Amino acid sequence: MGTSEYRFFSDFDSGNLAEVEEVSVNEDEIHEAEFQVWTKPDCFQTEFQAGNTGTWFYFGMKGGQPGALIKFNIMNIGRQTSLFSQGMKPVCLVTSESDEWKRINDDPIVTSVEDGCVLSFMFRNPKNTKKETFLALTYPYKFEELQETLDTIEESFNCRSGAFKQMQTEDKTDIYFHRETVIKSLENRNLDLLTITDMNGLQEELEDVLQDLFPDETNRRPHMFDKKEIVFVSSRVHPGETCASYVMKGFINFLLLKDDVQAIKLREKYVFKIVPMLNPDGVANGYYRNDTRGVNLNRVYGNPTKEHSPTIFAAKKLIDYYHSLNQNTESPTSKIFLYTDIHGHATERGMFMYGNHSEDNEFKVQTLLYPKLLAINNPNFSFASCKTANMTLQDLVSGTNADGCGRAYAHRATGLAQAYTLECSFNGGDNDKGEKEIYTPEVYEDFGKSLAVSILDLTESNPKSKVQDTPLRNLAGVKMFVAKKIKAAQLMEASRKFALGKLMNYLSMQNSKTIENNKYAELEDSGQHDTSRRRSSGAI
Repeated sequence: MGTSEYRFFSDFDSGNLAEVEEVSVNEDEIHEAEFQVWTKPDCFQTEFQAGNTGTWFYFGMKGGQPGALIKFNIMNIGRQTSLFSQGMKPVCLVTSESDEWKRINDDPIVTSVEDGCVLSFMFRNPKNTKKETFLALTYPYKFEELQETLDTIEESFNCRSGAFKQMQTEDKTDIYFHRETVIKSLENRNLDLLTITDMNGLQEELEDVLQDLFPDETNRRPHMFDKKEIVFVSSRVHPGETCASYVMKGFINFLLLKDDVQAIKLREKYVFKIVPMLNPDGVANGYYRNDTRGVNLNRVYGNPTKEHSPTIFAAKKLIDYYHSLNQNTESPTSKIFLYTDIHGHATERGMFMYGNHSEDNEFKVQTLLYPKLLAINNPNFSFASCKTANMTLQDLVSGTNADGCGRAYAHRATGLAQAYTLECSFNGGDNDKGEKEIYTPEVYEDFGKSLAVSILDLTESNPKSKVQDTPLRNLAGVKMFVAKKIKAAQLMEASRKFALGKLMNYLSMQNSKTIENNKYAELEDSGQHDTSRRRSSGAI
């Protein structure tokens, strides 16, 4: 895609660019070149395309005047005024200068238009224009990048894929890593499932081959583990929420640290089942929210089909299977200890969680306990922003229901209070000191570590717990704090409802008085009208 001496392209994994149009520049402008850019909406030019806006953009460029100041106008970015009013900046990768992404220097300008907004920003062309430069909404994380990362990890653990008797001789703290393809996506991409734990509790028995899943018959299922609960973590159901992959990357990398005492304890206690990319087709195609059929996959957990939503069909079956592993014991409980689905958020600041709603106070405490521990372990996590609701504003607008999301289904299937959607801002938030922080891949990855270590605090198993350094002192203190917060919120809500009730009663009384006064006035007017008519008749 060429315009004058500049060349633009997006024919790569996660790329998104529909059209570029060069604009003439007036002599009094500070920039030397200007381009109007249109992105591809999800499912562009198919029967499943909905609307003409596309928030995610990611394209490359070469050529042009070295060092020229270029103005870009992203013409159809959607309704993202809130995101960019918070100081959000697009990111760039100048391959002639660095192999790292960074945010552009100057603040962009957002202009509202009828069906969304136009995002305008300045970018200085590098001195070396023969090498590629890339621009994107935020830090990309491709499907190819995930595959390369998992290939490297898998290769490093191949030496431990031997016979059961051989594994029995290994140190109990040695890392057990297993990777398998659960199902193929609609466009035949792998849905990966990782198993991470250690050799403690290793059983000769393998996990079941579930019907319609695990198409690679040459790849054996992982071993079962005795007396270990399961932590189920997934991400990237919405392809444009790339920060979720960086959190997941930090989570996985931490679990694989051989000598870290917290990672060792996590592997000793739990079996981690990880689905790193739930929507591989959406990611590879450069979509923002949907799959290749125009579906928001985080609303179909209630009844997904293999034909239409294979990756969610598989994720649901995995949740059901791992939940059922304890059902034949003397005290049947869910084998799943905790479920978290990782997301990015375009409008809200900071990092926070959605839990499931319940009227039961003990359930509420259990739901908010993990978020409070996260807030203790990471200054970027906001406990105050956490919510327990299964309906979002977007659901109200679009007529969907978050009861179809992964978090809600995991709760219904298992009864767990610890079933969450983790939300991470595309841009940044306020830390525990009230200071504004702009997020980078390093910040997201560090939070992935916190996501892991906070699990240990749920059972007071953290060998380096930060809880004891707080005024809450221990898990009981954290529970008490959460219970008080819930009680205070309930009292506030009761007070609000009482005040609202009084106001409504007052308005109702005022309305009744107004109606009565109007009726009386009408009667008076009617009486005076009749009298005048009688007097007129008498005069005649």
